[in-house]
Amino acid sequence: MLLDVRGLKAPQPALMIIEALEKLGTGETLEVIGDKPFVDILPKLGGAGYDVEIKEAAGFFVLRVTKTESSKELSMEVKECDERLEEITEDTNVAKLLKAYPESLRILVKYGFSPLENPMMRKTLAKTITLKGAKRLIGMSNEKFREMMAELKALEKP
Repeated sequence: MLLDVRGLKAPQPALMIIEALEKLGTGETLEVIGDKPFVDILPKLGGAGYDVEIKEAAGFFVLRVTKTESSKELSMEVKECDERLEEITEDTNVAKLLKAYPESLRILVKYGFSPLENPMMRKTLAKTITLKGAKRLIGMSNEKFREMMAELKALEKP
C-alpha cells in the first residue's frame, strides 16, 4: 500500500498512517512518501512492534512500515471533551475550546490553524491537541501566541 502525505501538516500524516495500518495484514508493508522525516511517529511505530525503515530519496522521505505478528494497534491520544471550560489556557484542548466558544474558530484560523476550517479535521485534529501543542506544530512565535491567547481570553464570560 502506498500513501503520499507530502504537503500535509501534522498531525494529519500520522492520522492517515494509523488509519492505513489498520488495513494491513501481517507481513504487509505500507510505504509513505513525505517531505519530513516522520520523527514524531517513528518511536510509536517501533514501540508498537512494527518493522520500520526510512530512506531519503530525491528530497523526500520514504517510510516503510511492515506489520508483524507482534504489531499492536496504534491510536492517537484523544482527550475527551466535556461541556465545561473553566478557563482558556495554553493547555486547553482545542476541541473543548471550540465546543465552549464556537466563535474561537475564527480566531484560531486567523492565527494560522487553517486545517480547522475543514469540519473533518475539527473532528479529529482538534481532539488530539492543546493550544500549546498547536503552537508548536505550526511554529508560531511566542509574540503571536500571546496575541492569540489575549483574543481567546476575551471570549471568556465574566
